Amino acid sequence: MRGMARVTVEKPYRGATPDPAEATREAMRVAKTGRLPLVEVFYSLQGEGLRTGQATVFARLAGCNLACDFCDTDFRVQETYAPEGLVEEIERVGGPCRWVCFTGGEPTLHDLQSVCDALHIRGYRIQMETNGTRPRPGWGVDHITVSPKQPQGGRLHPWYERHAAEFKYVVDGEDDLRRALDGAAHGRPTFVQPNALNPAAMSLCIGAVQAHPDRLRLSLQTHKFLHIR
Repeated sequence: MRGMARVTVEKPYRGATPDPAEATREAMRVAKTGRLPLVEVFYSLQGEGLRTGQATVFARLAGCNLACDFCDTDFRVQETYAPEGLVEEIERVGGPCRWVCFTGGEPTLHDLQSVCDALHIRGYRIQMETNGTRPRPGWGVDHITVSPKQPQGGRLHPWYERHAAEFKYVVDGEDDLRRALDGAAHGRPTFVQPNALNPAAMSLCIGAVQAHPDRLRLSLQTHKFLHIR
């Protein structure tokens, strides 16, 4: 397993994980035993980006190499799985669904090679949601969603500029919109998503999409409107 990157905090932390650094250390301690640290595995609908509305099994990995002040996820370890046990749980939870989304936290902290290989053999398609700061994962993924986090100390790895299916920028202010517009230069679908903690961010995003209809799209966390996970 790869070592833990330094956790960087640029703003007063308002996120959902009480102690992000300790949560990530615990996740990496579990990973060193050969098991995978999970927050949860659940069946729902994809609420964001290009795949909005599609049935999906979510496997949320514990730990993150960043500590974004607006993070709405508690990424402490809640359960652990052997790789084959995680595959079985995904099959059990999702039934006929053949889309899996690995999210976090930051899933690239962990070695998911054997899990992804086993899922592909069983006919699954795999999405990964990542902050894009870490090197290219060695395991096969069918759909990569990158949410760049430059203000939180997350430098985008150039591999993702060529291989991501979509980019999603969380918008809190004008600086975030400028980053999204700069990022849209790679020509891939680029979404702006309002920071849920900032009511003014919605109008900023709507205005930006209207001003740049060929470069930006709006992404809403539709699962929250539906009151589902």
